[in-house]
Amino acid sequence: MRIAFCTDIYLPQLSGVADSIQLLSSQLKKRGHAVRIYAPRIRNSLNEPDVFRLLSYSVPGSKDGLVLVLPVGALKDMKRFRPDIIHTHTFSTLGFLALYASWKLDVPLVGTDHTFPADYLHYIKLDYAFFRFIARKFATWYYNHCSYVTAPSRNMLDELKTYGLRTPIEVISNPIPLNIFRQLDNRAELKTKYNLHKKTILMFGRIAVEKNLDFALDIFAETLKKIDAELVIVGDGPYRSALEEKTRKMGLEKAVHFFGVLRGERLVEVINSADLYLITSTSDTQSMTTLQAMACGLPVVGAHAGGLPEYILENTTGFTVPPTDKRVFTEKVVELLKNAALAEKFGEAAMRSVFSFLPENIVKRFEKVYNEAVKRYAKS
Repeated sequence: MRIAFCTDIYLPQLSGVADSIQLLSSQLKKRGHAVRIYAPRIRNSLNEPDVFRLLSYSVPGSKDGLVLVLPVGALKDMKRFRPDIIHTHTFSTLGFLALYASWKLDVPLVGTDHTFPADYLHYIKLDYAFFRFIARKFATWYYNHCSYVTAPSRNMLDELKTYGLRTPIEVISNPIPLNIFRQLDNRAELKTKYNLHKKTILMFGRIAVEKNLDFALDIFAETLKKIDAELVIVGDGPYRSALEEKTRKMGLEKAVHFFGVLRGERLVEVINSADLYLITSTSDTQSMTTLQAMACGLPVVGAHAGGLPEYILENTTGFTVPPTDKRVFTEKVVELLKNAALAEKFGEAAMRSVFSFLPENIVKRFEKVYNEAVKRYAKS
């Protein structure tokens, strides 16, 4: 099958969505499919033979996290590629390209909704109830033009159904490469290597307002009143400077370590040097960073919001907490830092829970969706 991916989010953008798209593409190619990706050209973009880069402009304040893409030449290139199906991973600029190309080339369109769009309106100064409603209605209108819709969480699809989604749906996780994200057996050595000498809480990924990281700092400050610990923050994003400034104002600069962007084995080593993964975001439909941390054997304390409760198994792989309850968040973090046996038990369960998200399994589920979409489109 010949598959065209359209996405406003792609490498080198720091995003679990970008990682997921690249991994799915590589798995499809291994299984004999032809894949061409239509994605923005941003700073440090690589020239890849199967990626058609498009002129883009970064939304102010997003640090290339959100871009406006000009799809000049994309349709002409797609006509030459002759896709059997188009798979859109965003419904913004390139989402419109996908929708138009689907109509123009007379091929089915599959949509994957990776994010809650209303959570990103603050970047364009439209974070008001009316515009959040419009964003959700627009997303539903868009996905009703697809032959099939997937999302990494039931919560995401339920929201779309609430706003009128009628298209066939399926929950499909993002793939997690367990050959990369895995538990290492030298945690003590890794703590020394990365100059960590206390119980360590980890957060990693895109540093942005919607990730609710100020609240995470507040939880950490309360945790320090009960146990000596360190907080490691891996990643980068538009909110990093403000978060570093808040860290200094709270007097936490000696206990909070910003490691910047890490990839590959260094990232895996830092994850393994930690004792617990903390996620306070209320905007994640799944959180690949959470699954990556679980694959490395970390227990998780996360917000009971978005898609997180579907992947953090309560009292099995960690705890989920009401999103604004600082007291309970602190209690659960301290409990796992103090109770090594419980943390180890949760960590082992976490590793087992992510086996079903192997790329080899996820790609087969998408193949099934593609085939169903083609059949549905032929009957329409």
